[in-house]
Amino acid sequence: MDSWEKLHNFMKSFAAAVELNSRAAKQGCFVECVVLSAAVIDATLRMGLILKHQLDTSSNSLLDDLLHQEERDKIISEQKIYTMSLSNQIIDQATFDKLNNLYKRRNRVIHRYCISLITTKDVLDIASEYDELKHEVSAFVEKLEKEQIRLGVGMTSEGGTGDIADQVRDLALGKHGDDGLANALRNGI
Repeated sequence: MDSWEKLHNFMKSFAAAVELNSRAAKQGCFVECVVLSAAVIDATLRMGLILKHQLDTSSNSLLDDLLHQEERDKIISEQKIYTMSLSNQIIDQATFDKLNNLYKRRNRVIHRYCISLITTKDVLDIASEYDELKHEVSAFVEKLEKEQIRLGVGMTSEGGTGDIADQVRDLALGKHGDDGLANALRNGI
């Protein structure tokens, strides 16, 4: 699989995660929101690292290891992505600290919900904090996109045609793997 195919597959997964996260929030599925918000933030920062790399190298080159990992490949964890994002000045120290704090609390939700004193209200609070942080991280990456457009460097281009929501739904369909499932998810079934 070439780099651009890896990017396309990554974007399908990213779109599906955004769509599923939105659905989970509307349905009050707090644990799912925590998991998917963490995935969306991770994906956003991976894109930020690629955009920054393209700006630094004045190229369109992609970082394959950030876009796709096979079972046998070296894992680049969320915490590693946070560290790389801080060291590449994609996020600031305060955001890095929030990400690490939420990562620990997310692990408590996932791994110790039944064996700790964590409450569903705690999970809701964590999901809400993740939602806020999702927007902060997106704003950092948006600055990189704007810089690529301003400099005419990298893969970001200005404009686009059509409704962005339709484009996200079309991308997500490929990740869901089945039209019926995708429609059921979108219709709240």
